[in-house]
Amino acid sequence: MYPAAEIPHVAARCGATVIQVNPDETPLDAVAGVNLRGPAAVVLPAFVAATWDGAGQM
Repeated sequence: MYPAAEIPHVAARCGATVIQVNPDETPLDAVAGVNLRGPAAVVLPAFVAATWDGAGQM
């Protein structure tokens, strides 16, 4: 929904890495530097577990 849908395009033009989490291909695939395929409820916990060492835990 625009204008929010434009945010990844603006970010990419400004040099940011856009990461998309989606089970399906989308028009944003060409903009995203990383496309993680799958539902966010599955992909994001696995991503955090694989990349976060727990630094900053209280």
